[in-house]
Amino acid sequence: MLEFLALKHPLLVHLPVGAALLLPLALIAAQRPGRGIKPWWITCRYLTWTGLLGLAFAMVSGWLWARQQSLIPPGKFLAPHLLEPSAEQWLQVAIWRHQMAAIASAVLGLLTLMAAYRKRLEHQGLGLMVLFLGLLWCGASLTAGFYGGKMTHPGIGLPMSSGSSQGTSTTVAEAPDPEADAPLRALDYGSLEPIQSEPVRSTTHGNRWIRVWVTPSGADAYREGKSLPPGAYAVMTSLEDRWGRPSFENGPLYFLETLANGKPSLAYYWPRVPEAKRGETGGQASAYWRGNNPNLESCMGCHFKGQAPMDERSNWRAPRRVKPEGEASSSAPTE
Repeated sequence: MLEFLALKHPLLVHLPVGAALLLPLALIAAQRPGRGIKPWWITCRYLTWTGLLGLAFAMVSGWLWARQQSLIPPGKFLAPHLLEPSAEQWLQVAIWRHQMAAIASAVLGLLTLMAAYRKRLEHQGLGLMVLFLGLLWCGASLTAGFYGGKMTHPGIGLPMSSGSSQGTSTTVAEAPDPEADAPLRALDYGSLEPIQSEPVRSTTHGNRWIRVWVTPSGADAYREGKSLPPGAYAVMTSLEDRWGRPSFENGPLYFLETLANGKPSLAYYWPRVPEAKRGETGGQASAYWRGNNPNLESCMGCHFKGQAPMDERSNWRAPRRVKPEGEASSSAPTE
């Protein structure tokens, strides 16, 4: 249930943003005094309640998603705030601003709701205070949505640079590598097509429980054991083993992509390596390997042609718990 809610964060964020966008229009219509104004009160309150409830689900799902991806440190509720971030740390900056805007949106939404329920005569408008708070809430919600979109689509909002020897006045600055810090497409694996309905045990990947997600364009090829078409990619998430069953501790994330030339490209991402597991990463507390990184040589030994062959894939599932006979019989009616 928690995993399902976490993976629905990109969907849930649209509800509070949509409500915040519609609310100012209703608030403006609710400013005039006179008969027939009360239905606009109800409209404003309805939109405020809808936005707040949607924001609550979005914030919970976003926090669960960030914790699953180790973007928030253990025991913390917020991403770390970097006082002097480098250009390569733009993702951490965007996450922190996204969270701050969401918190501001929640506070302003509550204040807007309280102001909308103030006692007033039936012929009076809602008042300028509600309008002012509603506009602030709209701004905070759009800011949260902007930084959320910036994390998903890093090309948005790139700076412009002027001048060139050819006489052009303005050109777009060269975009930084969007996946310099983390494989962003892999982190959004919930939008891909799952190959397994539940985790399966993989002895070749540290005896962990893994689950594969593939882009729709390559899902059929993956199931048939064929090479993924160019542009398609697969993501393998992993969970540490706990007494023969999947635990709640995340393992590394694996990313396999077929390039335009048909060759495979691998990436290995483990943002927070437990101290007991750092022997697998050469002592590194955080590992992000991709491209020609020498640490991927052993992986390329198995994946030099792409995904693993069908007969080498993991399919060992956790055994189902069988209810004891005594427990089953105890539920039967007695005379």
